Amino acid sequence: MTFIRQSVHSLRQAVKQRLRQWTQPNNHSLIRNAALDITRPKSELVLENALLRQQLIVLQRQIKRPKLTHLDRS
Repeated sequence: MTFIRQSVHSLRQAVKQRLRQWTQPNNHSLIRNAALDITRPKSELVLENALLRQQLIVLQRQIKRPKLTHLDRS
């Protein structure tokens, strides 16, 4: 039984470590992308900004607002 627990624990730790690696930005790509943004035309940057704003609007729509009760309004 302890072997199974140890195996599950080590598997969980490995998955957690992989998720951390995948979700952290790569510093080299950040510098490279910043350098590439300097050379991109303004119209392309404006378009990307509009798309990112649209993503934020959609995300905010998915978050439901809490319902207020009579006690909250008094």
